[in-house]
Amino acid sequence: MRTLLWWLFLGCGAPVSDLAEPLPSLETELPGDSLYQLPVVGVSQTGSETRWDAQRGHPVVVSMFYASCPAACPMLIADLQSFENSLSTEEKQDLRVVLVSLDPERDTPEALAKIAAEHGLDDRWTLLRVPEDNVREVAASLGIRYRPAGDGEMNHSSVLTLLDRDGRPVSRLEGLGKDAASMREALKQQRTGGRP
Repeated sequence: MRTLLWWLFLGCGAPVSDLAEPLPSLETELPGDSLYQLPVVGVSQTGSETRWDAQRGHPVVVSMFYASCPAACPMLIADLQSFENSLSTEEKQDLRVVLVSLDPERDTPEALAKIAAEHGLDDRWTLLRVPEDNVREVAASLGIRYRPAGDGEMNHSSVLTLLDRDGRPVSRLEGLGKDAASMREALKQQRTGGRP
């Protein structure tokens, strides 16, 4: 009986393709120059699976580090916190920070969580462990060079990149302890709808 009713419904009504509204797209298409074009999925300091583009819709400062780094990475985090502290309350609340690990073998979620706790990083910060192939892709997209230096350490460049809400690079700061005025200006332009 149910089969008969189904056939009567199909025969009397619209074609199957017209029976339901098409589902809306969950996301608008990414711009071609968006770094979020990289299909990267990792694990954050909370242990949850996190996509590289999870902060889309916010301006994001992104860089790379590793948890056991003795000097440069703590300085990089301090530079990021100093940058945050130079922003207005609204700018700081909107900004997100993503640090991708250069050492996925040792940077477990527990190791990343320990770094977050030691530095007092709030939930706007994502420390992300991604597969080794993705480490290379992210590093190449950010212009970060790295190589193992022995004794578990790595030589790596320190670069901060500001991404717009769709993952397009809009400002870049190379080195540690640098004046971030250009990045602050780029962020202000993002908030007012412009592109530097």
